[in-house]
Amino acid sequence: MTGRLLDTHVIASFLERVAPLSGDALHEAFVCAALEGGGRFHVPTEGRAVLTLYRITASGPTEAEAIAAWITRAREAVA
Repeated sequence: MTGRLLDTHVIASFLERVAPLSGDALHEAFVCAALEGGGRFHVPTEGRAVLTLYRITASGPTEAEAIAAWITRAREAVA
């Protein structure tokens, strides 16, 4: 995490919006948020998927696991 403050209101709002989503809809919400908000969603052909959104970074062996890890870190950040 950077030295900048996190906008916990924006993060909490995004978490509420994606809570009922799953599968392709959840994936699309994260890709759109990354594109629109200056985030990053990198999925190499080999290696770990990396997701940076709202100054929170998470990774996982798959896109779905990177999203799940990001949600966990975001919940911790706004708690």
